Amino acid sequence: MNQQIIEPDAMLRVAYEDHDSVVKLICELVRIPSRAGTDPYGPVLECMSTWLTGHGMVPRRLPAPGGETVAMVCEITGGQPGPRYVLDACLDTAPFGDEAAWEYPPGSGKISGGWLHGRGSCDSKAGAAIFAHVAARLVPVGDQLAGSLALLFDVDEHTGGFGGARAYFEGRDAPDR
Repeated sequence: MNQQIIEPDAMLRVAYEDHDSVVKLICELVRIPSRAGTDPYGPVLECMSTWLTGHGMVPRRLPAPGGETVAMVCEITGGQPGPRYVLDACLDTAPFGDEAAWEYPPGSGKISGGWLHGRGSCDSKAGAAIFAHVAARLVPVGDQLAGSLALLFDVDEHTGGFGGARAYFEGRDAPDR
């Protein structure tokens, strides 16, 4: 984005400052079932939209050619021309599988012994929460950035269709090539 080097100690301080908020958002997302092809995606999209809006961003839903929502997109545009960076994470998840095999219910978002339990807690929903926090840190300095940062939260990844990514990268939002 810009060429200024950020000191590692400053990055670590920011990570520590955001830790509790990141974990809280992951827990909220994990507690909303969003299994591909099984659960409605509206609740998980609304949760993320509310968080992003509350942190000064303007998310919008991205439809597939058929009109169904397949992703949420949010962009921070810099004050200077430059490349667009895209952070992509999915908000849909794989099926729960045998729920009796889980130590805690897959939608629990329970923290036990320093571990966060639940479907999406260590991959897709964790990534989305981290990316949202990175973007929130950039909002106040957006005018100093060269280029832009887009958040892409796909809800058609675990179907195998990758509809959010396809709609974004093949649609009107496609980054310059």
